[in-house]
Amino acid sequence: MKAIDFIKVALKDYKVGAVAKSSKYTVRAILKQVRPGYKLVVEYGAGDGVITKELLSRLPHDAKVVAVELNKDFVALLNDIKDDRLAVKDEDVLRVSENFTAAGAKDADTVISGIPFSFFSPATRETIVKNTHKNLRPGGVFIVYQYSPLMLPVLKKHFKRVTMTLEPRNIFPYFIMVAEK
Repeated sequence: MKAIDFIKVALKDYKVGAVAKSSKYTVRAILKQVRPGYKLVVEYGAGDGVITKELLSRLPHDAKVVAVELNKDFVALLNDIKDDRLAVKDEDVLRVSENFTAAGAKDADTVISGIPFSFFSPATRETIVKNTHKNLRPGGVFIVYQYSPLMLPVLKKHFKRVTMTLEPRNIFPYFIMVAEK
């Protein structure tokens, strides 16, 4: 998807939290956290698939990526990705986080999230993080990238180890938080 097309979709749908596509630097910083051998990855807010495509290019042939996205334009783009390892879920993240088994993602190795947590109530943010922790396998990681460090205290409440870095080469810079179960 071209940058201008991404902006048009974002302007049509206030629930799209990003103002521009994630930069190649952001994608690299996020994927650096995805360890070799991971077989099951869930992506909350997969957007136009920029991270999804890179995940699929790096994961083993028997891996699976569950991409969760509500925006219809983005869902169509995700469905155009021709890879049997990809399952696109046109569902609300809160609902998916409650039941990974129904999404085919129980005991995920990692969850990557670019959803705009600032759009949710504190209770909803807390529930999504708690549910995600429950559905990750031991040693699994929850990678959250946001324009602010708002989620850091919530992640620290539920995960044993949380680190944060800043990727400034993005419009706007992203805080990348990695929480390990």
